[in-house]
Amino acid sequence: MTPMSGAIDWLAVGDIAEDRTPGNQSVIGGGAGRLVLYAAGLGASAALVGKIGDDAAGRHLRDALNRLHVDLQWLRTAPGLQTTSWFGRDADPQHRRVERGADLGLRLDELPPHSVSAALTVVSGYSLSVEPARSAVMGALAQAPGRGGRAALLVEAELLWWMNARITRRVLEPALALAHSVALTSADAAVLFGAMPARDLVRAIGQMGPRIVYLMEADGSVMVREGGRVHRVTGTHPDGASEHATAAAASFWVALARGQPVVKAAETSVRYREGRRLPAVSRRGRRSHRRERSAL
Repeated sequence: MTPMSGAIDWLAVGDIAEDRTPGNQSVIGGGAGRLVLYAAGLGASAALVGKIGDDAAGRHLRDALNRLHVDLQWLRTAPGLQTTSWFGRDADPQHRRVERGADLGLRLDELPPHSVSAALTVVSGYSLSVEPARSAVMGALAQAPGRGGRAALLVEAELLWWMNARITRRVLEPALALAHSVALTSADAAVLFGAMPARDLVRAIGQMGPRIVYLMEADGSVMVREGGRVHRVTGTHPDGASEHATAAAASFWVALARGQPVVKAAETSVRYREGRRLPAVSRRGRRSHRRERSAL
């Protein structure tokens, strides 16, 4: 997954939103938004394909991503729509709330042209929840080989289940079949398969299509499958919050893109998750670019 000359490392496609913290701080959110935030913080050249509203929240998100040098030429502003806002996205489902906005309005014809090359095209599973975003991210997965790279899926089955339990398996199965690699938590896996040992879970997911399966367990460990081989990397950070899981998945994919073997990349991601402080980009933009990067 070494990028070709002139190619970008990451093309992240899907939902971008503002996350509202308990202290009423606004931070970069959404599955694709978080993924590209962490990838850029790790030094990957990254572009974001998504939609924000024509409002103050959208402008703050664009400013924050600009400070991280994320390529935003395919981040579109939807006139007359608000930017999606999440309250408690990482909380228990009964405490989770979303104010829907522009992000799930991304269309297939708004993807970058086929001439844009990327070592990794990564999409967020939450964007499979409704049309037209579902067709857009499915198209992005299908186009990844034509861009000279691989397709990756952040599964987010638990979040999809919370939105609409009836569609979860139906929309994920074709996406899993298109993805070369997937990342998910044990809560996501339980939505798809119920209670099963982790080794059986990664094998079951692998049988649905992806060659590489990266499963984050509740105790902070990682189970990773490549082809027919399964390995466990022990972790000591039992925080199962999806923000931490997204950070670990981003680190895993960046390590793969830099040529690390799968197991080594999993070890790198566990160390990254346990030894870092997750970033918070203020709505008021008071943190400098250097400080934002150092927090990643």
